[in-house]
Amino acid sequence: MRSVSATTTPAARRRIRVLVVDDHPALRAGLEGLLCSEPAVECVGALAGTEGLLSAVRDLRPNVVVLDYALGTDDGLTTCFRLKQQPHPPAVVLYSACVDGVFAIPTAIAQADAAVSKSAPIDELLAAVQAAAAGTQPRPALDPELIQAASARLLTEDLPVATMLLGAIPVADIADILGTTTADIRNRALRIIGRLQATRTSDRSELETTVDFALGAPGATRLGRRSGVSPASLTDA
Repeated sequence: MRSVSATTTPAARRRIRVLVVDDHPALRAGLEGLLCSEPAVECVGALAGTEGLLSAVRDLRPNVVVLDYALGTDDGLTTCFRLKQQPHPPAVVLYSACVDGVFAIPTAIAQADAAVSKSAPIDELLAAVQAAAAGTQPRPALDPELIQAASARLLTEDLPVATMLLGAIPVADIADILGTTTADIRNRALRIIGRLQATRTSDRSELETTVDFALGAPGATRLGRRSGVSPASLTDA
């Protein structure tokens, strides 16, 4: 890991501390340089992957992690969820080339604070970082049809967990509601994220084109139906 030397002045301590995780050297360096040029932001480090990430979060204490979605053999969604299970976790802004309505479903389940497209103006990323650090980032509206389509990919036993994660219910509370352990819920959440991965364009297209099938398939179980939370209520949450 190459980290940026931390400044210890009072003004620096009031800045938003940001850790960048991106496996593309040029983009990583560009983000690091951009963040360092922002007076309200302090880039405390940059990593090329997930190796050493938990230690970096513990040692550097970032307020926000800007996390690439595609990280070689790793993925940002799983990494995000693991980060959010740590004591006093940082906010996480996923930075991806595939931010759309389909991507919003696993992003919410992974407990990301925001997702920003790499094709978006850089001001959008900076605004997301600031809002995530302040805890004021609004939750995106989730398309009920895409929620139902995503449910077709999940095991029936995992649907209540997925629904409650979409409703932003903490993992510990889900464990209490279902009478199980937090470790079990975390494992099931990782399984859900794995099934909803959209690592290739073809995967995203497949999910989008299965909406009609999922809505009309006989016996198809949908998120919300078994846990008493409707797609509409999840959208409004």
